[in-house]
Amino acid sequence: LSEMDDLAKSVEGRIARIYLKNGKDYFTPPEAAGGNLSPGPEMSLFSRVVPGEKRCTVLRNYFRREGHTWPGSDEKNFLNSIDDDYLKEMITTGEVSKRGKDWSMGWSQWQGFNEGILAVKYSLKTLSDNGFHNVALNKASGFGCGSFEYMLSHNATTMWESWWRSEDLYSHNHPMLGASAEWMVSSVAGVGLHPKTTGGSTVLFWPRFPNSANVLEFAGATQGTRRGDFSIAWKFEDLPDNRDLYASASVTVHIRLFVPPDGKSVLRIPEYSNGEGVDASMKYATSVPNLDEALMLSSEE
Repeated sequence: LSEMDDLAKSVEGRIARIYLKNGKDYFTPPEAAGGNLSPGPEMSLFSRVVPGEKRCTVLRNYFRREGHTWPGSDEKNFLNSIDDDYLKEMITTGEVSKRGKDWSMGWSQWQGFNEGILAVKYSLKTLSDNGFHNVALNKASGFGCGSFEYMLSHNATTMWESWWRSEDLYSHNHPMLGASAEWMVSSVAGVGLHPKTTGGSTVLFWPRFPNSANVLEFAGATQGTRRGDFSIAWKFEDLPDNRDLYASASVTVHIRLFVPPDGKSVLRIPEYSNGEGVDASMKYATSVPNLDEALMLSSEE
């Protein structure tokens, strides 16, 4: 076990030295990776590996990323055929920008992705775990090139291999991009296996709430284990009638947890940066709900 710990620390140190240039306060990809990765789309992977004191450096640079997607054949055909007024509208929204002399589908880390198929889940989880859950939600619910909405708006029924379209090269069935579903359960809803558990005996309840109910009003999920199903459901309450006031309203978040009789769980309440904290109260249910009946009623509705 000691040898494994030493090996893990050696790998961690090697990655930190390569990507942080031996302690300098900025992030630089390895020279062999080429100069066009500044920072690279796989950054979120390494932000989970580098030492804690360096993690903020990596995350700060995350928001400096900008650029274009590699345009597919359909994007080129589309941009060549639209009229000037439509092009101006897309320039205004940031969906299109210059790539050299030609117009190209632009990409923004605020409302879309440029990560590859293996890094999407870690990108979202890194943001949510380190206080940028609102950015993760914006990326997942964004529009335009480099978003899930873009696939759906082009009649996708499976996850594509890339974020851009092409009818002659790229696979249109790459389920690895669907790894974001794990983020939806563990971060958006807030239930997943505890990082130190063995055999799925302990579950971590850690819901992250959006900055405003305009983004999301409620969520829920179930984590199955060999000891039974652990469930969570949360929703905003006491919301004003006017949705325009959601962002500034003082609200209550109602969280319900279900832990099987033989299970163990840890509840982590999100921290807030205003320094005021939140008031929390906890009550144990006096009766166990009939989940089968609830599911049946839900399906009937």
